[in-house]
Amino acid sequence: MINFYQLLEKDPAVLALNNNVEKINGLTETEETLVLATSFHQQQETKIVVKGNMYTAQQLYYRLYPLLKDDVLLFTMEESLRVEAVAASPSMYANQMEVLTTLCLDEKPKIIITHPMAIIRYLPKKETFEKQILNLSINQKYNMNDLKNDLIKSGYKQTARIDQPLTFSLRGGVIDVFSIQDEKPIRIEFFDDEIDSIRYFDISTQRTIKQIKSCKIVPASLLIFDESFASFEQRVKTQLERDRKKAINYSTLKENVERDISYLKKNIFEHYLYRYQCFKENTASLLDYVKHKQVIISTYDDIRANLDLILDENYEYIGELYNNNAGLNYYSIFDDFDRVVEKHKPYYIKSSFASLDGIKSKVKMTYFPLLPLDKVVEEIVRLSKRNKIILSINKTQRELLESAFDYGKYNLDDYVQFTDVELFEGFNYEEIMVLTAKELFGVKIVKGRYENKFKDAVVLESYTDLKIGDYVVHNQHGIGRYEGIVTKKIQNKHRDYLQIRYKDDDLLLVPLEQFKLVRKFLAAEGVGVRLNKLGSKSWERSKQRIQAEVNDIAERLVNLYSAREENIGHAFSKDDENTRKFEANFPYQLTEDQEKAIAEIKYDMEQPRPMDRLLCGDVGFGKTEVAMVAAFKAVKDLKQVAYLCPTTILSLQHYNTFLDRFRDFPVKIKLLNRYVVASQQRQIIKELKEGKIDILIGTHRIISDDVEFADLGLLIIDEEQRFGVQAKEKIKEYKKSIDVLSLSATPIPRTLQMSLVGVMSLSQLDTAPQDRMPIQTYVVEKNDSLIREVISRELARNGQVFYLYNNVSNIYNVARKISVMIPNATVAVGHGKMNREEIEDVMYRFINKEFSILICTTIIETGIDIPNVNTIIIEDADRFGLAQLYQIRGRVGRSNKIAYAYLMYHSNKQLSETATKRLQAIKEFTELGSGYKIAMRDLTIRGAGDLLGERQAGFINTIGMSLYLEMLNKAINKQKGIVEEEIEEAKNKVSEIDGYIPGKFVSEDIEKLEIYQKLAIINTEKDLINYNKELTDYYGKLPAAIGNLFEKKNLELMLNTDRIASYDEYEKENRIALTQEYSSSIDGVKFFEKISKISNEIKLRYIKGQIILVFEKKKNYMDRIAKVLEVINDLWD
Repeated sequence: MINFYQLLEKDPAVLALNNNVEKINGLTETEETLVLATSFHQQQETKIVVKGNMYTAQQLYYRLYPLLKDDVLLFTMEESLRVEAVAASPSMYANQMEVLTTLCLDEKPKIIITHPMAIIRYLPKKETFEKQILNLSINQKYNMNDLKNDLIKSGYKQTARIDQPLTFSLRGGVIDVFSIQDEKPIRIEFFDDEIDSIRYFDISTQRTIKQIKSCKIVPASLLIFDESFASFEQRVKTQLERDRKKAINYSTLKENVERDISYLKKNIFEHYLYRYQCFKENTASLLDYVKHKQVIISTYDDIRANLDLILDENYEYIGELYNNNAGLNYYSIFDDFDRVVEKHKPYYIKSSFASLDGIKSKVKMTYFPLLPLDKVVEEIVRLSKRNKIILSINKTQRELLESAFDYGKYNLDDYVQFTDVELFEGFNYEEIMVLTAKELFGVKIVKGRYENKFKDAVVLESYTDLKIGDYVVHNQHGIGRYEGIVTKKIQNKHRDYLQIRYKDDDLLLVPLEQFKLVRKFLAAEGVGVRLNKLGSKSWERSKQRIQAEVNDIAERLVNLYSAREENIGHAFSKDDENTRKFEANFPYQLTEDQEKAIAEIKYDMEQPRPMDRLLCGDVGFGKTEVAMVAAFKAVKDLKQVAYLCPTTILSLQHYNTFLDRFRDFPVKIKLLNRYVVASQQRQIIKELKEGKIDILIGTHRIISDDVEFADLGLLIIDEEQRFGVQAKEKIKEYKKSIDVLSLSATPIPRTLQMSLVGVMSLSQLDTAPQDRMPIQTYVVEKNDSLIREVISRELARNGQVFYLYNNVSNIYNVARKISVMIPNATVAVGHGKMNREEIEDVMYRFINKEFSILICTTIIETGIDIPNVNTIIIEDADRFGLAQLYQIRGRVGRSNKIAYAYLMYHSNKQLSETATKRLQAIKEFTELGSGYKIAMRDLTIRGAGDLLGERQAGFINTIGMSLYLEMLNKAINKQKGIVEEEIEEAKNKVSEIDGYIPGKFVSEDIEKLEIYQKLAIINTEKDLINYNKELTDYYGKLPAAIGNLFEKKNLELMLNTDRIASYDEYEKENRIALTQEYSSSIDGVKFFEKISKISNEIKLRYIKGQIILVFEKKKNYMDRIAKVLEVINDLWD
């Protein structure tokens, strides 16, 4: 194994950088990466590298990360104050806090990559930041309310339950807080004014993972104060007074500025308030956070050109604010770049042709043609005669190469050596040639640390939570309006109830123990909900009518799918050596989800019954690779494969992907769509019928009547939500025995329901590839200045932009407006009323970068992969369905660049409740892998149609989604002959214990409901003890009222066994009757002795073969009942 860093230790550019000789000339991206990494490795001194803009900083970081791992940090700040004000990115902000925390707490040398706008931003001084770090330890005196206030001062936001960094929550005797430097959030439990325990907990389960003795909580905002607020306020007001003369409306300006000051005073740190940072006395720059460092400017010309442009945009924004009476007429909001860096003696890397005597690195770009694997072997053997070949590849790729060398009768180790790091791309250095996966297999292995702690955010459930005002369905009483949880005191006993309002203001109180009878009412959008009348029979009649409908659907569904089950299809053979070779050819590491999905699909294909499986994976999560493995398995058994795509361009992209992936195997692949010329189409159809074509890829042209397969074995449907049921059923009718695999990022709710009710199988891909970034999603009012800025930023990083405007009649006016707004941009238009050739031409030219902006309707929704498009602006985003929005947004972010989606709505528009929910959902699901969750939520927002097809099911709107699904599930099982065991309600109930959940202890209704739900499904003493521990872990010490709930549940568990015949509560006494079997089998004398020891006040009777125990209602009688039940259990055991 070669030590990589020894290769370049004598490189002239590395030595120049080490010795501060400022003569390095024009480094390429590869040279810069290798020179920086080698110099850092040799010197072990912090280097801060300032690149031209945020994009080039990100690119350098991605290249350095595989080499340096956690020793390289990326510090970026929003370049535009306008964008930051309306649409700050939470993950970028968290990343800033993480980097500053690392610089304060970790003294190990690092490389920090940044850009000029981050350098000239005013930050709090390092001492201020460090002073705000809270050091907590167990047994420390600290008032719980004081900690809450200190967290707010540090910029933490209070939430009901923690699901992301920089937040805290407070309940019972516990504070949960998620500090950015920790991998997991921390739970701090108090005993009076003392910290009793500190522990890490898991976001998804909310359970403790590990106890710790102490912790640090770092600031959550860059706007923190460490000076007199009065003097800061005075400086702001002095400027306000200066602006009085020229202000258009001084009173409005004064009102806005005073509101901002009050926000800062109350520690409400909104991102737009950065513009007041310059009025503080104690500020610093990023460079002040590191004492011993080398500051590298790469290159000054790039920085100056970009900086002047960005500063002009920001000053224009400040001017706009002032003219609109929204901000001060003060422009010194950034420090001066030259003044900041010169204090730190920077090292300047010169641009390419700066001087003739400049020092150049000896690193050279490598050229290695993209070849089939057998030709790669020959090329390496040839090159090794005059070069020393070093490979930087992973274990899987090495095994693949070794088997290819063995096949060619060569030994890999005779020709190459390996290095100990995985590089971004290869290079030449004197007689050494370093090759990576990019050169050998045509793939870039890009890994970024991008530690996204937002990934566990528990947001899905939050939508289906019950909120006051929501409609609910009660099994017996129908639809009412939920009004919250109330605690009532009846006969000196407290009890919690769901309060539901019905027609004519009738009120129903449902004990929380019976919550299962109530569910949230979910129906299609825009359906007027009618409340039922308590006591009327209309609800029962509706249910009976719908039951008949549901039974009919279930029968048709089960018949349809049982026909497939009974049909004997082709049982594909097990994997062989060729399959393993094909799978090893995949240059990326499969994710666990991909491996699981492939295993599930293979298992289905190997069964004699036809497969019908839905593969649900987010855009770009590797569905195509899973489909290609299935296709190979089919072709290996001499069966044909049909791959159905919704658009011509998509079919072309998949065709090229298949050709590339199958290039080392004798598989004949053809493309059929309406743009293949007629003569070729006839030839393809002829060869298909003769069985000479193995895989046919195309649009719905491949299911035309004139297209016949010789022996079709597998149908793959891509972007499944784009096809009507008829198209799919037509393919199934071809041959009822073919296997079907549907692919989708957001399945249509109908199909998702089929999976939910167990008719169709479902596989999921939830894991993002390692080089993918979450899409930064902003929900903002439409604003021309923002649009201009957003587009200009994307074009500045040589990217392209989708501008979605879904109104054909006005789309050309929008295109003209954008052309005027950004004169240097090339703008094209694409919409559904253009004929296919026109659309095809526009999209083809856009993919080939002939246009920089495409103004289009929803035609981009259908899966076309354009990695260079990384900004999308969606006008009137509130008009789209949720799954549609998600699919459209997924058109960007298909490379390793950070992608941006701006969902815009008109400022004068009042958004409907549904639109607001949709936009909020999309914003919440920033993380990749949310497609399945989006479809689940879309089921609830959009409702769903009749499972079998075309007509909207009005009955869903009558009874609600969840009750409908439950009825359907039961009907399907009945049709299948599956007898469902009814879960028996506990017949022996205890009502005389004062157990409830005090509002002071648990304030959120949904959390109360959750506690009752979990208690209801517990059926063993062990589970009850564990749940008590879980609640104590989550809330701290539980009050007596909640303890009583557990005691009540424990008694009910003991009372509902096969030993107890009945338990009755009377006015003056309670009775337990034991079963005849138990009464006759125990030792009566021993039983009497044990009962007498508990109390003489318990009366024993023997009636008709049963022992009856009578408890008079005297002091502690419930304790006596509990002890007697323990005796009953012990004697039976």
